[in-house]
Amino acid sequence: MMARSEERRVRAQAFARELARDLGRSDPAVRAVIGFGSTFETWRGYRLDSDIDLAFRGGDWGRLWSLIPKSEFTVSLLDLDEQPREFVEGGLHDGVKLYEK
Repeated sequence: MMARSEERRVRAQAFARELARDLGRSDPAVRAVIGFGSTFETWRGYRLDSDIDLAFRGGDWGRLWSLIPKSEFTVSLLDLDEQPREFVEGGLHDGVKLYEK
């Protein structure tokens, strides 16, 4: 039997995949959406209060943020074009591409 936290992680991943597609379709400037952190990096511990970390390339942060629906999950949204190169290259190597043009 799957633990409650693992069941929630599976739901969070499904929600994030659908959200990434919606964000990409809603803003034509979005080139990619990547899921990272404990929701997608399964070697990390996942808690019942873990959030969904999404990073994107292209698009407008404010517009994308306004498109995130209220749900059981807290979503963190990160604009990769505004981050230091070292973070992008090193910090996201375990991320999962959820949307890409």
